[in-house]
Amino acid sequence: MPMSARATAVCLLLCSASALAAPPEAFDAAPTRAEIQALLGGAPFAPGIPVPKGVPVPVPPRFKPGDAVTGPVTKVLDADTLLVESKGESVQIRLDAVDAPETPHPEHGKPGQPYGEEAASFVRGLVLGRTVTVTIKEADKFGRFIGWVTLPDGRALQREMLRGGWAWWNFFFDKNEELNKLENEAVLAGRGLWAGKARGGELWPEAPWVFRRRTAAGLRRILPGEEIDFTVKHMPDADTAALGTRQSVYDYIRLAGVDAPEVSHGRTKPGQPYGKEAGERAAELIAAEGMKIRVKVEDVDPYGRLVGWIRLPSRGGVWLNELLVEEGWAWWYERYYPNLGELGRKQSRAREARLGLWADPNPVPPWDFRRSQRPVN
Repeated sequence: MPMSARATAVCLLLCSASALAAPPEAFDAAPTRAEIQALLGGAPFAPGIPVPKGVPVPVPPRFKPGDAVTGPVTKVLDADTLLVESKGESVQIRLDAVDAPETPHPEHGKPGQPYGEEAASFVRGLVLGRTVTVTIKEADKFGRFIGWVTLPDGRALQREMLRGGWAWWNFFFDKNEELNKLENEAVLAGRGLWAGKARGGELWPEAPWVFRRRTAAGLRRILPGEEIDFTVKHMPDADTAALGTRQSVYDYIRLAGVDAPEVSHGRTKPGQPYGKEAGERAAELIAAEGMKIRVKVEDVDPYGRLVGWIRLPSRGGVWLNELLVEEGWAWWYERYYPNLGELGRKQSRAREARLGLWADPNPVPPWDFRRSQRPVN
């Protein structure tokens, strides 16, 4: 019998005997090179042929997108994570489109956020022990099912959380502007976790995804009112300074109170007229400070960027933010800073003098330009 045929016969015989004698867990253990060589009567093991290894069989998710899971909520793990009993099994559900403040879990070494317990308590009052319907969107990498939760009375749990001010709209994964509107209404009304936004301190809300990245990086929290010195690496555009810290958060500064024309970043992100010129002027002003700046922090935005005011000592201590508006290189961001009337007056004077971007009689505000670039659902 040729060696290759004999080897095949020996392997088949070995597999048959193992199937009858070995316990199930033994199938994952591959024979060693020496064992295979002995079975072949001492013949050398052919080079280039790998020893077989046990390969786990992938288990398909129990539910697919669009499936409906109905059952009582047996536990609220966090404000945005539930356990639903369905057909005799416990299904872990992560709420789609929202992100709630983290609840502390000391047993896992997981710190919490302000309002985490209150948000979880709000959700328990709506769902615990009650039968809900979950429309499955997908399974995540943690084995949870992401879905939209409908309460017994037909209301959507996610909308109630945003309306009550107990969650953030997770715009990274959901582009529904209706949810953005609900969140903005809660912010303006000071409901839920937004009640302390104007008071600063630990009651100032931090987006949960920023909190998770910051704590994972071991960074302390930066609060409004702090003044911190930074070195600027470069200016991606007129209203953003890159610090080059290579951190997951606090690596950029977004100028407060203003919005500059967008700069082109390749074919996927077109720019606006005067975007390049505005960016060059901002970079020139920063370079005159030796790339060293002091920032008065006002906020941290949902992208983890510091939002603040950059002072220019070489120009008498004026704010870069105000100077860009005064010279016609940025708009007053009235939507988010309605009380900064002085910026509005500087903008009016620049427009009358047709400075900078106001040389265009009908310039498009950057917020309108960005909205026009969004894909249509």
